[in-house]
Formats: sequence, C-alpha cells, structure tokens
Amino acid sequence: MYTKTLTSRTKNDIPTSADRAYEIIFEKILSGELAPGEKLSIRTMSRLTGVSMIPVIEALHRLEYEGLVESFPRWGSRVVSLTPETVRDRNMLREAVECQVVRLLAEMGLSKEQEHQLRFMAEELDATPRTDERNSPFWKLHYEFHMKMAEYTGCQSLIRALHNVNLFHLLQRIVLLKPALHAKTLGDLHQKILGKIVAKDPDGAEKAMRDHIRVSVLTQQST
Repeated sequence: MYTKTLTSRTKNDIPTSADRAYEIIFEKILSGELAPGEKLSIRTMSRLTGVSMIPVIEALHRLEYEGLVESFPRWGSRVVSLTPETVRDRNMLREAVECQVVRLLAEMGLSKEQEHQLRFMAEELDATPRTDERNSPFWKLHYEFHMKMAEYTGCQSLIRALHNVNLFHLLQRIVLLKPALHAKTLGDLHQKILGKIVAKDPDGAEKAMRDHIRVSVLTQQST
C-alpha cells in the first residue's frame, strides 16, 4: 500500500544487503509481527534478516529516518511506541503538514491537469466506504490523494514528513484494528477540501483540512 523509504534505491538499482534488511524489518513492523515498543537488537535483526550487522545498522537508520524506529544512546533501537504522547505528537505533526500543504496549493493555484487528477481521486475516495480492515481500498486511496497534494507543492520536506506520518498511522491502525467499525462513506469531504483549493481560498482550505483531521483523530480516540 505504501511506498517505502523516499531515499531508497530505484527500481533499476541492484538491491544491497541493507535494502534486504530494511524491507524485511519494514514489513514485519507494519504487519505487527514486530510490535510497537519491541527492542530491535542488531544481532537479533541480523539473524532475522540473514544479513550481517553493518547492513542491519544501516537499515535501522533508514527506518528511524521514516519514524518507524526510535533509538536511544547506550540502549539501542526499538519499534516506535504508541504511547499517548507519541500519538499526540504525530497527530499534531500531521495537522501542521496537511494544513500547510493545502494552504500552499490554494496560494499557488493548480494546473488544469493537476485539478483534474485531484478531482478524480477525491471523487473515488469519497465514494469508497471507510473501514478499518487491513486491506481496505479506502486507505490506499486516502494515502495516494493526500500524498499527491503534497507532491504538487514541490516541497520535499512536506512530502517526506507526510509520508512518515502516514506510515505511523498505518502502524497505529494495524495494532488497534477493529474491522467492524467505520464501514461508511464520508460524503464529499475530500471534494470540499479540493473545492477550497481550486477557489484559491487558503483560509477555507486550511479550515476544511483541519476539520477533517480533527474528526479523524476523535474517531480514532473513540475506538
């Protein structure tokens, strides 16, 4: 569903031992096999991935860069924890990044091609029922729509930050999975955000995005 590290190899590169270690650990974190808060000793990860310790260290650094791993001096690395403080911190980061993205787009203006692409994606997303099932198509569409808006800003820092926040929320949904909840469509929510961008209304776009995020956060807290 999600693109892995934004700084990893291209499809034409020959995969390295660090690439292999990264991909194995990445998948095990996002499958829940390596649980939030679980220690990732270099020796254990070396045995798990079948590569030597130096490539494992590189892989862990890449995962830390993406926000899926956290490291501590003289202790080592672990899967990022889902403490209330960490969740609140990532929610605040998401709100700041997403609101800045839509403000920039409303100020810059979209090309006709960009507007057409986002409108198509928003309509498909708003028509897709939101569920918390692991393979729900809603979350793939949601990720792609929000990342496409970030890409259109041309700001690599915003793109990277939003990518990392999305990975954290994917992990959060996997751990707190309750498939029976939220099987409903969200109306024209994303189309309204896009409408404010197309109207070149930065304040309106920011408000629409902020409302969207805060409703989403409240929904998560209620589950």
